[in-house]
Amino acid sequence: MTSLLGRVRQLLQGEDAHDMEKGPLGLHLKAGFQLNTLDIRLAGDKFLIELPGDDYTVAATSHIYTGAGSDIYRYYTSGDEFLQINTTGGISDACIEDIKFFAYIESFNISSRDAWKNAISPSAMGLPVMSWGDKKWERVFNPLERHNVEPVYLLEEVENSEREKWEVNNFCMLYQRNIDETAFEYLLISGEETFNEQQEPEWLVSWSLGVDISRSGLQVVG
Repeated sequence: MTSLLGRVRQLLQGEDAHDMEKGPLGLHLKAGFQLNTLDIRLAGDKFLIELPGDDYTVAATSHIYTGAGSDIYRYYTSGDEFLQINTTGGISDACIEDIKFFAYIESFNISSRDAWKNAISPSAMGLPVMSWGDKKWERVFNPLERHNVEPVYLLEEVENSEREKWEVNNFCMLYQRNIDETAFEYLLISGEETFNEQQEPEWLVSWSLGVDISRSGLQVVG
């Protein structure tokens, strides 16, 4: 696995936490966090997502500015998961609008530009309703449009624990399905474009499942 997923799997060593730039809830590179996922586990097979545990370490961070004072912060673990926090107007607790936790389920590399264009086309990534895992998923972005739409473009600025920094051209689409009256499960499809040292493009498409995390269900350690 290459691109963003491959780069976050670095050995965790080195700098003190005080030297790290902190984001919402004080999260930073090499911080730990714990999730309370009891409700998800008690739901049994209603959720498709498989959570490896409740304790995680941040191996890479990223920032996405979405405009109008809104930002997305992602905290990639040393495994195949990431915590996503959406904020508006700052990084204080009062500015947090949404917290989700995603686990990657599959990804594949793309070797040609034509295949890349097809993979991020509206017919591949922007359907109003998506069938996956024997479930029906409804598009979250532009839900009132009942035709195929372009994926949402996000410029993601990433830094790993070795202090390497790079940018990802992220073309994504989010889907959801109802678990019950109060709970949703999410399906995030992402097309990632990065550039190697020779400035040649590298393309990756990933699929991940996600769940909502309440503020009380997240504890930052370190």
